[in-house]
Amino acid sequence: MRLNTPQDFKRCFISRKKIKNAAFTLHYAENDSQTARLGVNIAKKKIKKAVDRNKIKRAAREAFRRCHLKGIDVVLILKNEKFYDQTKCFTMINEVFNDLMKK
Repeated sequence: MRLNTPQDFKRCFISRKKIKNAAFTLHYAENDSQTARLGVNIAKKKIKKAVDRNKIKRAAREAFRRCHLKGIDVVLILKNEKFYDQTKCFTMINEVFNDLMKK
């Protein structure tokens, strides 16, 4: 499932629980349901081409699906495009989600 409303995104930001790596920040918060939800935010200002933004989103959804999380809302944000490498995109996203699973 996906996070749709701005209130859901805001709730993840307010919780102040986050995990970082060189290119991505992952904000998360507990929810009351049995399902986990994902929101991805990639600014057009940072990644110009829609094709590249969609590749990141697809990689994030796949990594999220493989984690089998329950009862959590997650927002993935591309924070620093200087350290973003398209060839290592999937591994960088997997690192962040693996850190989340350890917590």
